[in-house]
Amino acid sequence: MAKPISGKGNKDEDQSKFDDISARLNDLSSRIAAEKGQKAQAEKQSPSYQGASDYSKGYRLASEFVAGVLVGALVGYGLDYVFHTLPLFLIIFLLAGFGAGIVNMSRAGNRTPPTPEELAKMPKPADDEDEDK
Repeated sequence: MAKPISGKGNKDEDQSKFDDISARLNDLSSRIAAEKGQKAQAEKQSPSYQGASDYSKGYRLASEFVAGVLVGALVGYGLDYVFHTLPLFLIIFLLAGFGAGIVNMSRAGNRTPPTPEELAKMPKPADDEDEDK
């Protein structure tokens, strides 16, 4: 059978285990706080993109798509008008415009704003006042 657990333990051993666990918990807490700070810093958007709402992003994506389709339709209709083959080029360039609109939407949707580090690395624009002298 198993030995019964006695209520008398070595207090120094218990205290050292407690100190070890406490130190590890404090270390873990500090690492979590540092990670949260880094994550919050990374999630901050640059000042130029903070005013953009979700509606404006949606309208921008929709306009990218519509522009591609309209340009394709106009080019196709223009070629059909010149060569007197009315539906042929219209259909081809309408489909090409649809594809271009999808590609433009995906590019615009995946574009991310620059991080503060990238903004700091960008060269400053030259002052126009220097050219006047």
